Amino acid sequence: MRLRPLALLSAAALLATTTACVSTPEETRPQPRPSVSKEEVTPIETPKGAPEVTVVDTSPGGEKDADPLWQGLAEAAEKKTEAYLKVYVHTGNPEVPDSGEMTVTADTPDSVSVTVDAENVDDDLSPFLLIHGTFEVDEIGSSAYTLKTVDDEDIPELDPKGPDDKTRCTADDAQERIGLAADDLAEDPGRREEFRQQWGGSPKVWWGIQKTAISLGKEGGVAGDFLTEACGEYLQ
Repeated sequence: MRLRPLALLSAAALLATTTACVSTPEETRPQPRPSVSKEEVTPIETPKGAPEVTVVDTSPGGEKDADPLWQGLAEAAEKKTEAYLKVYVHTGNPEVPDSGEMTVTADTPDSVSVTVDAENVDDDLSPFLLIHGTFEVDEIGSSAYTLKTVDDEDIPELDPKGPDDKTRCTADDAQERIGLAADDLAEDPGRREEFRQQWGGSPKVWWGIQKTAISLGKEGGVAGDFLTEACGEYLQ
């Protein structure tokens, strides 16, 4: 494969590429930003008849202010309206029972817990679990919700149209492109929706970008090699 496991993906190495300074006898100057082609993005339009609350995303886990899943559940519960979810959650316990309810919680501290019919949870990208369908939402605690299934049909018009995980991870410029996305999101979290539309079609990589950006924003460094984990399946 084209990616180098350690180089990819330590965003510490990324920052050395994008923002660090190099000392010379004459001066200290920033290194040039790696050049990658502009992302091509297909606009996402919400079709008529879709629920008022829609969350098509990969949850980074953690606190409410950083998690679109938690925010969407809170909005639906407050407004007493249905929510359409197609959300990947990285879990420490990806076992899905054959029937009955299950509780899905991200393996990041202080994450929201979601109790849902097991039939509406897929484990094809384990340890990422996919919660999908349209639900009635009830808040049962400060960080816990239960979902009652209304419809299990997907709304494909809401899906981001970008490349999938394999394509992202094995591209010639994967190291630079993925790393820059994490760096740029850390620099400007307000661009999250823009990045979701660009990267949401590769849910594992999008998770790694978010987790790296959050870590950079809070700590100035990376407390985990999230991007290597996201692309590990495709690295040799």
